[in-house]
Amino acid sequence: MKLLTRLFVLLITISSCSNVTVETKDNYEVEELPDGSLVYLNHNSSLEYDQSFDKREVNIKGELYFSVVKGASPFVVKTELGEVKVLGTEFNVNTNEDELDVEVEEGTVELSTNNSKKKVKRGQSAKYKKGNNGIQLGKAKRDFNNWLNDLEIEFKKLGKEIKKGSKEIEKESKKAGKAIDKELKKLKLN
Repeated sequence: MKLLTRLFVLLITISSCSNVTVETKDNYEVEELPDGSLVYLNHNSSLEYDQSFDKREVNIKGELYFSVVKGASPFVVKTELGEVKVLGTEFNVNTNEDELDVEVEEGTVELSTNNSKKKVKRGQSAKYKKGNNGIQLGKAKRDFNNWLNDLEIEFKKLGKEIKKGSKEIEKESKKAGKAIDKELKKLKLN
């Protein structure tokens, strides 16, 4: 009985500590988080979060666009250089080992690093470079729209392929239905 109890506790511990990781190479990904927020990953990017999503925290590398739903607790994006805290907004984060860029599409975020903290509002950008003393605010360039447009084009192509495939399936199922009807009529005659 003790062994069974220990195994049960171990299973609970393992399942409660499991992380979800999404990585891209030369593709795009869209991840819906447990709270309903959407994350769009550009090429060569990664997203990691706790499966339970109790804290609404994610760890990222690369370039990701966030559409965050409002929640009771703040949504936190962690990078190697700092973190972005929001309540409900749309924004882009682009990070590497030396630089962290944030552009806000809607709402307000708070960018904090080891030695600085700034609020970034709609239409603004914030840039932090490793080794510099502060966060520089500026006007958003919206460079992220290029890769988001590419992602939208890929989804439209996929949608067309799905529509074409569903028409083929419908056509084939009608043929199969007619063949079955024909066979059933033969059975009734005998």
